Amino acid sequence: MSAASTPRLALCSDVSRAAGEDPIGTAPHWRDLTVLELDVPVWDSLRQVDRWTPEQKEVFEQLRERVEASGAGFGLLMTAPAERGGPLRVRHLMRGPGGLTRRDYLSDLPQTEWARGLRDTLLEPGNLREWEEQPVTPGPDLHVCTHGTVDAACGRYGVPVFQALRAAGLRAWRTAHFGGHRFAATAVELPSGLMWAHLTPELAVRVVRREVHPAEVARNLRGFVGLPPRAQVLDREMLVRHGWEWLDAERTVEVDGTRVTLRYRLNGISGVVRADVEDAPALELPGSSHSPKLTTAAQYRVTNFSDGAPL
Repeated sequence: MSAASTPRLALCSDVSRAAGEDPIGTAPHWRDLTVLELDVPVWDSLRQVDRWTPEQKEVFEQLRERVEASGAGFGLLMTAPAERGGPLRVRHLMRGPGGLTRRDYLSDLPQTEWARGLRDTLLEPGNLREWEEQPVTPGPDLHVCTHGTVDAACGRYGVPVFQALRAAGLRAWRTAHFGGHRFAATAVELPSGLMWAHLTPELAVRVVRREVHPAEVARNLRGFVGLPPRAQVLDREMLVRHGWEWLDAERTVEVDGTRVTLRYRLNGISGVVRADVEDAPALELPGSSHSPKLTTAAQYRVTNFSDGAPL
C-alpha cells in the first residue's frame, strides 16, 4: 500500500472518548511546578534535547537526581506570554493548604536562559533574591495544551478551548505539551492543581466558573497533581461528595498497595477516609494521533470506602 493510500489515523482523543476511558489517576504527581513564559518558537528549542548546552543538561540531571531522592516529580509548563519577545518570566508553585501556592518572578534575562529559571525555582531558590518578585493576580488560570505540532488532537481541540476561555474574559494560556495527548483538550488548572481531560469550549468555561457540580465533570478529571495516582482517585470521590469547597482542604495521604488513607482538614474540622483503590479492567488505546501503537490505560474503582469521624 502506498503512503498516499494509507488510512489516516483517528485522533487519539476521539478513540479515548469513544472507549469511555476514565482519565482519573493520570495526572502526574508533582511536588512543585515551574511555569516558564516562553514564545512558541522557544518551546521547540527546549524540547530539542540533542541541542541542549552543558548547563541545560546539568540542570535536568540535577532535577532527575532530586526526583529519585524524593519520590515526587516536578512540573514544567511552557506557556506563551501575553506579548512576544519579552524577558524571562517564571511562576513557581509549591504544595500548600488546599492546592498550590504561587509566586511570580521577572528577570532581565532573555527567554533562551530558561535553564536559569528552572535552576533558581526548583534547585537553588535562594537565587530568587536576584529576581524581581511580581504581584500575583488572584483567581484561576487554565493552562490549555495547544501544541498541535506534538499531537494533532491538542491543536484540534485545545485551541478552541483556549479561545473560548479568553473570549469569556477568563485567564487562559496557550501551553506546550505536558503529557496526555489522548485527553485533548487537556488543561492544568492553577492554583487548584487539578488537571482536566476532554474539555469542550463550553464545558471549560463552566468548569472555571464553577457553574457545574463536580459530580457532573468527575469523568473529565485527570486528578490533583499534588497526590500520587491511586490517591487522586479517592480525592475525586471526596470532591464529588463535598463539592468545590473540597479544594480548600489540606490533605495528606498514605498509599499501601491499593489501600489509600487520606487525612484532611476542612473548615476547621479534621477527618480521615480510607478506601481500596483497585485496578479495574484496563483499556488498550493509542497514546498518540500519529502512531497506531497501543498503550495500556489503567482504570480504577473505589471499594471499601469508610469515612472516619472527624478527629
